[in-house]
Amino acid sequence: MSDERWLDEDAGPIVPAYLLTRGRTVPASEAIDLIAVIITAGGLAAPVGLGPEHLIILQKCTKPTRLVDVAAELNLPIGVVRVLVGDLYAQELVQVEHPPPAPDATVLLEVISGLKAL
Repeated sequence: MSDERWLDEDAGPIVPAYLLTRGRTVPASEAIDLIAVIITAGGLAAPVGLGPEHLIILQKCTKPTRLVDVAAELNLPIGVVRVLVGDLYAQELVQVEHPPPAPDATVLLEVISGLKAL
């Protein structure tokens, strides 16, 4: 079998996304949502047995990085990146932080009313 079938000069290697996750579609933790901030856990030895995509995620997340940004940089579907980050989270190789919740709409309406009263 020729290697030419498995390489596209413009797009790179052709590997279906489901192979990266071994067919899994649900991350190891539901804590990983689209706006989660991923940070590589510090002071860890080089992990063994991870795929190249896992290692790239670890390298990119040495600074706090949103999950959607990781997916964009890797040019992978967000669902695939959620599963890969879930693998790293389950092994405690990354930390997942969430932004503070948005303020309640009533609070915002009260602020607007207060500003109008000025």
